[in-house]
Amino acid sequence: MKFNQKIDFIKTEINNKINNTKNKIKEGFFTDKDFISPTYINLNNPKFLEIDDYFYSGIIIVNYNREYNDLILKSLIETNINMNISIFYEKCDTTKVLKELTYNIGSVGVELKQSNENRQDIDIAAFTYNDAKYIRKEIQINNEEMYFIYIYLNLFSDDKKELLYNLDKVEGILQSRGLQTRRANFRQEEIFVSCLPLLENSQMLKEIGKRNILTTGLVSTYPFISSSIFEEKGIYIGNNMYNNSLILIDRYNTNKYKNANMCIFGTSGAGKSFYTKLIILRNSLLEIEQYVIDPEREYIKLANNLNGTIIKIGPTSENYINIFDIRKESIEENEHGYLATKIGKLIGFFNLIFGEVNEEEKAILEEKIIELYKTKNINFNDKSLYKKKKFKTTKDMPILEDFYNILDDEKTKKFKIKLIPFIKGSLKFFNNYTNIELNKSLIIADVYELGEDNMKYGMYLFTELFWDKIKINRKIKKAIYLDEIWRLIGVTSNKEVAKFIYKIFKTIRKYGGSSVAITQDISDIFSLENGTYGKSILNNSSIKTFFSLEEENINLLSQYSNLSEKEKIEIKSLRRGECLTFVGDEHILVKVEASEFEKKIIGNDNN
Repeated sequence: MKFNQKIDFIKTEINNKINNTKNKIKEGFFTDKDFISPTYINLNNPKFLEIDDYFYSGIIIVNYNREYNDLILKSLIETNINMNISIFYEKCDTTKVLKELTYNIGSVGVELKQSNENRQDIDIAAFTYNDAKYIRKEIQINNEEMYFIYIYLNLFSDDKKELLYNLDKVEGILQSRGLQTRRANFRQEEIFVSCLPLLENSQMLKEIGKRNILTTGLVSTYPFISSSIFEEKGIYIGNNMYNNSLILIDRYNTNKYKNANMCIFGTSGAGKSFYTKLIILRNSLLEIEQYVIDPEREYIKLANNLNGTIIKIGPTSENYINIFDIRKESIEENEHGYLATKIGKLIGFFNLIFGEVNEEEKAILEEKIIELYKTKNINFNDKSLYKKKKFKTTKDMPILEDFYNILDDEKTKKFKIKLIPFIKGSLKFFNNYTNIELNKSLIIADVYELGEDNMKYGMYLFTELFWDKIKINRKIKKAIYLDEIWRLIGVTSNKEVAKFIYKIFKTIRKYGGSSVAITQDISDIFSLENGTYGKSILNNSSIKTFFSLEEENINLLSQYSNLSEKEKIEIKSLRRGECLTFVGDEHILVKVEASEFEKKIIGNDNN
């Protein structure tokens, strides 16, 4: 061998040794399988197996009652016991089953005719004979299918005493439902594997748990007896009170819900305000723009902690909103009619001040409003809203005093008198140009200082302002929360305002928005026009949440929603922080849950 060849040979040998070393190193690495595998498995005890400090023990259902009118696993699934349940179905060959049944029916029938044995044997044979005839009839006439069914339960706990206690409890529950059980002693490994998502039904277990069942009987073994909602992009609402599953709802899911609107009803102290603040907090993490009408000054701490904007209107406030503002976003692009749209909103506002006006008075008001805007060179031509190609600002609009001054004839005298407090008196802060900016994703409208009688004016002003803001960009998710909504759609309001609020609920979906109605006064929201607007808002909300209510309010609510008798009882007996939630077609009892950190941000005034 030449020298160069020797060098090449040595290099090859060295490379082979290096590669072998690398392979051995790789073999020593952890694989995905190693990460999920348990540290140890102890199979020494026939009554349970032990895996990583957890104890597992199984139960086999070995027999069933003849008839079931309810779901047989319902009581079991509603417990909070840690367990895995596996149900296996094996379809039988119908032709073969019919042959065997016909043969057995004939054979047993002959025995019954010829039998002179004791009465007990005759009864057993007759029982079997009638069963076989019933099964054959169901298969031949009602197109039933025959199945074999196997049900296994595997309970687990980190405490042996707790495991034994739960085993006794589960057996008691099953036996009360007419189910016969057997513990899987000496078969713990097989039942553990059968309860894993591996579709493995051990032959050893099949010999014990095998029972036949017809198609209609399968319904009673349906395991999903309580609704659960777990939407990928949803926010956490709370836990299902039946099975403790997590409830995550994405109300902006347009594929599932017709709109993102919500209704939140409940008595004072039931938890509705805390729930609303929790939703606002969690939505803020998703950067959803949120606007809140706050009549009771409940959302201030939340706004401060989330760096939101608080806009206060009242005698001590320096914030002002001009009711006569026409904003560029008040109508959509390519649409027309700025002034016509504004007149409708102003008629609603003046109805709040003047009381319900008749058609003649409404015509007079409209005439005066048109005259007022004309003094500012604004008319029904949308181009009149522009100055030097820019949309006019609040300084280019009239204010309440301007309107007051043109009410100078006998027909408008009573209107002028009622406007005096807004021009010269305690409510003169309404007579000013708008000086607020809406540049935060969370804005709280504080109308608390207006007092009980005047609060509706501020609520209406902010609602109109927020509605225009919502329409700016359809691609951005946003929400408006109308707390104590009864003030705007109840008997203290008027049809024009109620129509405006209803319009928001009906059309906000197309702007990527959600409107939320909150109230404890159920009777008031159904007090205007025989409940027309309250019912419309309820029907235009895909999500309805009912906290504890008095019986009178429950009965009233049931007239406008599909509450069952059971749900009426549940709403009345709900404790603080518990609610019945309608999510689309699902009706779920929910326990609202919040972390200690969230409670500090919200303010722990759970009412």
